[in-house]
Amino acid sequence: MFIRIRRSLKALSVAFVLMLAVFFVPGLSIASIGGVQISKTVSQNFEAHRFNSDYHYYALMDGDIPYAIVGLQKGYRIHDISWKKIDPNSAQLAHIEDLVQFYPVQGSDVYGAYILDSQNKRIGTLYSSLTAGVIVNNENKTISITTDNSGLGN
Repeated sequence: MFIRIRRSLKALSVAFVLMLAVFFVPGLSIASIGGVQISKTVSQNFEAHRFNSDYHYYALMDGDIPYAIVGLQKGYRIHDISWKKIDPNSAQLAHIEDLVQFYPVQGSDVYGAYILDSQNKRIGTLYSSLTAGVIVNNENKTISITTDNSGLGN
């Protein structure tokens, strides 16, 4: 009786491990950790309102208050309702940049950075005073940007 139970548990354990491998290994190959590379050039371009017309731009908004701007190569997109798409040729983007620049999160400095995929290829730019992390889904070219929101007045 105990031998049957042990065999069943062993078979169940092996099946569980195989099931985990099937679900998680493909997920690792699709989504990968990207990064940010701090750049004075990116900062200067944002501050001079020089926006790349080949990029899609998004602003991280909390109500009417912007905390970050991201420019992504066409084909990439952010899939998060907190990020609002902004026309790169509009006066609104320059206004949002001014707000991000002149009203940083308390205790933080505004910085510009390149957004990198897992192969360190530049796929966009970031301008913010929030610490950010990047995850890139290579299959559908979706970017997830996580930020440290602890300094926000929520």
